[in-house]
Amino acid sequence: MITITREIVEEMERHAKEEYPRECCGMLAGKEQTITRIFKTKNIAESEDLYELDPLEQVKAFEEIDRLSLKLLGVYHSHPDHPCYPSGLDRSQAFYPDTLFFIVSLLDFDNPQLKAFRLNKGDAVEEEIIYSHSPQSTLRSQRKK
Repeated sequence: MITITREIVEEMERHAKEEYPRECCGMLAGKEQTITRIFKTKNIAESEDLYELDPLEQVKAFEEIDRLSLKLLGVYHSHPDHPCYPSGLDRSQAFYPDTLFFIVSLLDFDNPQLKAFRLNKGDAVEEEIIYSHSPQSTLRSQRKK
């Protein structure tokens, strides 16, 4: 289970739409299981079905994460015209085993879908996302069993 603010979700959705039809990508950081920062990065693959985070932007993000005493909690990318499920390539290139992998699907462009997965040795297990609106209230995602 991971908590993320609606503002960060909206920023990921905007990033996905701005980069359409190419995949977008970035990093998510926070404390414990609560995401508090988004780091949009350039997709140097510039592809519609592949992403590769810009190494220089990745280093800068890690420096900021360290400076703020945060932890990398997730990596995100978009699927411009595909469902919200990790591809075989996504699963084989999951380089941060302790983080979640978020996918923003634009299959329905006006209603993006977000899911989070734990990727381990080729397996993809969906994680529950809790969307927070403010410190006082949260909304749980609908998760398929």
